[in-house]
Amino acid sequence: MMSHTLRQNLLLPTPPTVTLHDPRTHLRHLPPAYSTTQTPYSREKDFAPQLRYQLELPRKPKLRPCKVIFVGDCAVGKTAMVNRFCYDKFQSNYKATIGVDFELENFSILGHNFSLEMWDTAGQERFKCIAGAYYRNASGRSSYAYIPTIYITSSPVIVAAYDMSKRESLEAAKKWLSSALNYNTAQKPLIFLVGTKADLLTKEEFMRMERIAGLAAAELRAEFWSVSARSGYKITEFFQRLAALAFEAAVQQQLKTLQATAKEQTTQTPEKSHKFDLRNFFGSRSDKQKSGCAC
Repeated sequence: MMSHTLRQNLLLPTPPTVTLHDPRTHLRHLPPAYSTTQTPYSREKDFAPQLRYQLELPRKPKLRPCKVIFVGDCAVGKTAMVNRFCYDKFQSNYKATIGVDFELENFSILGHNFSLEMWDTAGQERFKCIAGAYYRNASGRSSYAYIPTIYITSSPVIVAAYDMSKRESLEAAKKWLSSALNYNTAQKPLIFLVGTKADLLTKEEFMRMERIAGLAAAELRAEFWSVSARSGYKITEFFQRLAALAFEAAVQQQLKTLQATAKEQTTQTPEKSHKFDLRNFFGSRSDKQKSGCAC
C-alpha cells in the first residue's frame, strides 16, 4: 500500500517558480562615480526626476544596444574585466585577444531593457587596423539588423584600460583613446579611464597611481576607476555605472528630440484658409449682366 506521507506529497501542488532579479544588472538608482569629486558626468545620487517621468509615459522608448569599446595595450586586463563581470570568473593563464572579442550583457534599468555590446579589442599593433573598423562603427548603432520600430540611439562608450603596475601603459592608453576618438567625431562618447590589477600594488603605490590617473582623466574629460579582475574589486560597480550613464544619455537624447519636434510644430505658421465671399460672387455676376455680357 502507498504510505500516507507519499500520498500527501503527490496531492500537494507544485510550488511556483520564483524568478529573482540579478542584482548586478537590475538597477533602480544611479550608481555613484568612483570619485564624486573627479568625474565629468553626473554627480547626483539618483536619476533625474524628469528622466523618471519621461519613462513613465505611455509611449515607452525603444533603446538600441549600446556599443562599448575596450582599448588599451596588450595584457592590461581588458578581457579579464569583461569576463569577471559577465561570468564572474578569472583566468590566471593569459591568452591574447586576436582581433576583437564580443560579449552582450542585458540590464534592467528603471524597468526598461538596456543592453551593452562589449567589444574587446586586441592590444597588439598588428590588429590596430581591425580595431579601427569597430571604432568607426561605435556610433551607438547596433550591429543587429534594423527592426522597423522607433529606436533611440545610445551614446557610444569608450573604455581606455591601463595596468596600474605599469606606468607606461597609462601613456599608451591615452594614445589608444586618441585613435578611437578620431573615428568617432559624429557623436560624443562617454569615456572611462580604468586602471586594472589594483591588487598588485601596495597601499602607497595605489594612492600614488590614483593621483596620476586622476590628473590624466581630468585632461581627457574621462571618469576614472581603479579595479581588479582577480579580486573583483569595483568590477560590478564600474559596469553598473557605465550602463546607467549610457542609459541616461540615451533617454535624455530622446527627450531633446521630442522637445525639438514640439517646438518646430508650434513655430510653424498655419496656411491661410481661402474664404469664399458670396457677396463678391453675386455682385460680380450682376455687374456683368448689366454690361450685357452673358458669360
